[in-house]
Amino acid sequence: MSQPDPNDIAFARMNAVQPEWIGLRRLGDLPGLDRRVVLHAGPPFDRFAAIPAALRNSLSNIVRREGWAVDQGQALTLLESGDVVIEPAQNHGVYVPLAGAAGPSTMLIEVADRASGRSAFSPINEGMVHCTRLGILHEDLIAHLRWLDDILAPWISERLGQAPLPLFPLLKQAIAHEDDCHSRTIAGSEALVAALLAIKPAGTGDGQLAAFLHGAPAFALNVWMATCGLIASAAAGVAGSDLVTHAGGNGVHFGYHLAGNPGHWHLVPAPAIRGDVGAGFAQSAPLPALGDSAIVDVLGLGGQILATAAPVRAALAAHLPADATTRPATFLHGVLDGFGALAATDAAKVRATNTGPIILLGIIDGHGRFGRVGGGCVVGDDKTFPN
Repeated sequence: MSQPDPNDIAFARMNAVQPEWIGLRRLGDLPGLDRRVVLHAGPPFDRFAAIPAALRNSLSNIVRREGWAVDQGQALTLLESGDVVIEPAQNHGVYVPLAGAAGPSTMLIEVADRASGRSAFSPINEGMVHCTRLGILHEDLIAHLRWLDDILAPWISERLGQAPLPLFPLLKQAIAHEDDCHSRTIAGSEALVAALLAIKPAGTGDGQLAAFLHGAPAFALNVWMATCGLIASAAAGVAGSDLVTHAGGNGVHFGYHLAGNPGHWHLVPAPAIRGDVGAGFAQSAPLPALGDSAIVDVLGLGGQILATAAPVRAALAAHLPADATTRPATFLHGVLDGFGALAATDAAKVRATNTGPIILLGIIDGHGRFGRVGGGCVVGDDKTFPN
């Protein structure tokens, strides 16, 4: 009798997940995180000096938000000395976009699978103005982070406490409206906000909250990141499986985990992003692949559903490979029932065919001065997912 294929076993575990947005949790309430720690995207850094300036800005912003330092200089001193520990978010089941960061006070979206009792997390999307994900310093950013945690989070929690949101129906709705669920999340954001308001409409004093949510077209991204992270990580621990369970970049390295080797970061130099930098940012220093949002693409969304995301395909036409709409069938393992599309990157297939996922990414200025300076993609190959 032939033995079951480890990748089939791993994929079945992914396919069994039924993600629901059940609430929000403080990062410091997660196991082992009630301490002086700041989380970042992608794999770990081997030394503080390797951290790009943009990410240092975000880490220092969180240290200041926590009240551990009064200014950036003091914050950087605490980080460099190790008095505040710096760790990869995905090591704790948390997914952080771009140059973002999170600390113990950060309120996290919790997406859960009731059958298994597992959860995955991501910070609330910060909107379009004051964002740690941009890697910049701004005098109003600390206050905005506290507003997200202290005002917006309880408003959302009140609604989810009455009725958790099953996410596959909303994800399918977003895809049907040409979202790729990574670089374009407009329809998904509208659907999530509408679902929250359907549970309990905005009150007379909720104008600022409603205005923020309706003006945050990337609001859904963090929900989709936690959703994809929850699904992909369900396969962790299946011996012999080459399916990717975690993935992300830190601006220096790109890293991933395989189901058959849980907890181990496989590292490669962060690949450059194919894309356009805005005309006003000639003095920027564009970082290579950055952010935990890569998990969306390696699971099968983002750059893998460009066939149904015409606006994204048109915007990136100059930078996409000729096989952009057909290549997913080369390396994705099977059809995920939850969103009815191919899913789960098989690293062995990527190596065998030299064809890997298209990962859609924003381009961040590494100097930490200009924030997001453009957008584009990484085209995966055997150098992105080597042995």
